Amino acid sequence: MTLKIYLIKRFTKSLIVCGGISYSIFFIFSLIGNLSEKLSFQLILYLSALNSFQIFTYIPSHIFILSFCLFIIHLKSKNELIIIKEYIELRKLFLIIFPILALFIFIEINKENYSKNIEKIKSDLIISKNLENTKILVSSDGNKKRYTIFTGYDEDKTTINQYLNIETLNQTIRRGEISSDLIFLENNLYSNQLIIYENNDFKKVSHKNKLFENFFNFWSSNSGSIIKKKENGYNSNYEILKSFFFYIMFYFCISMIFLSKRIVERGMNVTKMFLLILSIFLYYLIVPKIMINNFQLLFQIISILIFILIFLKIRQYE
Repeated sequence: MTLKIYLIKRFTKSLIVCGGISYSIFFIFSLIGNLSEKLSFQLILYLSALNSFQIFTYIPSHIFILSFCLFIIHLKSKNELIIIKEYIELRKLFLIIFPILALFIFIEINKENYSKNIEKIKSDLIISKNLENTKILVSSDGNKKRYTIFTGYDEDKTTINQYLNIETLNQTIRRGEISSDLIFLENNLYSNQLIIYENNDFKKVSHKNKLFENFFNFWSSNSGSIIKKKENGYNSNYEILKSFFFYIMFYFCISMIFLSKRIVERGMNVTKMFLLILSIFLYYLIVPKIMINNFQLLFQIISILIFILIFLKIRQYE
């Protein structure tokens, strides 16, 4: 039990050290980048701190890898790793670090939400008075996203300057609508003239079109500038399940490499191990960004299977 507590303490210490160093580096570069902005120094410091946390949400796995490296280096420097590998089974080592693994997997699954929340805080800090009468509604369904932007709303005069609606598929604009000739009828927003972009062509519609229902209720019930509609429940659950398996296999593969028997060998090829970890890390970063319209599900299943095969390949030498 004492050895297990010691390992947990050593890994936690490595995690804190690597996290602190990474945060300091991110903060300095973010501070240098924000100094050119016309903002107060106090606000720049706050934004730089938020930017640093936001970078953590993009790639939290780098902290895990760096911490594991520092953890192993410390154990090897005192010849403790050989004793640990001799007396503790691989399965038990996994159980020891499992709480940290679970924490990182949880962060990975929710990292987009964390990043969006930080972005919202940053937007609220630097938002100008010109944007007080602007709202952006973002809704998504799988790879499809819709952005609806209302600008220049005057609640007293019951007027609005512009309506803009953009639909995207895999980050490519699929359809767009814009109108500056707008009226309200029975709590709904209508346009007298509307310009539509679709199929790489523009067309003008000059008759009355209903654009948005219950506009007044929508505006009054949403105090923020950016409102995000939740995704379809089925797609959301599927994405969570897919992400869970993808991330858990990534962290298991990285952990297996660091906890393998080869790590204690005197003639261990450090370059080969570094390239293997780097390859897995790059694969983990690139694969989620690839979008294949008709074969996306198959591609995601294959990407998870590749991680499983890597894990089993490393596992067979233990």
